[in-house]
Amino acid sequence: MSERASDTIVRDLRRMVITGELQAGSIVSEAYLSDLLGCSRTPLRDALQRLSHQYLIEVPPRRGILIPRLSIVDYQQLCEAQLLVGSELTQLAAERINGQQLDALREVVTRQERSNAERDSYSLAELDGEYHILIAEATGNLYFTDFTTLLHTALARFLYRAYEAVGSADRSIAEHRQIIETLENGDGELAKARVREHVIQARQRVLQILGLGDQSEGL
Repeated sequence: MSERASDTIVRDLRRMVITGELQAGSIVSEAYLSDLLGCSRTPLRDALQRLSHQYLIEVPPRRGILIPRLSIVDYQQLCEAQLLVGSELTQLAAERINGQQLDALREVVTRQERSNAERDSYSLAELDGEYHILIAEATGNLYFTDFTTLLHTALARFLYRAYEAVGSADRSIAEHRQIIETLENGDGELAKARVREHVIQARQRVLQILGLGDQSEGL
């Protein structure tokens, strides 16, 4: 088989965590997840280990599987990482990106627009990550790509909630198109500035939409 059993489990559990089907703050057992997904324990444990490394779940000793709450501390730290590293790697991408990679970015934005019209919040969250991962790949630096993948996997939970709340990703999609224009022109400094502004604006929108104003509270 081209896909391991644990790959399917990771994909299914990822969706359940991001969409809240597995409720934030809840603790579930391996037995429950095994019955829910119709899978055996061995691939399930492999999948849980991978999801733990992606910050989507926590597996405390002898306590089951914890679905972490969404907190302002986590979100602010994710945004800080995106603001500092994401802007720098975008500047580098502007120097190295090729036509095929630009076409791939445009295609992702087209899919975002389709998902936006369909109000498909899960696809919007996934495509946002795909967009930024493609930019990281354009640098040709494997470590930037791995970091960006991990970062946007964790960010997806917050973005999904925001898209569900507001019902639109119009501004984010417009900002994505503007970034593509600067990459196409090879303007690294402007690309860096636009990504920084994109992250800052998105952070303000998400915090306002989700009401993440009290560091002691989660969603």
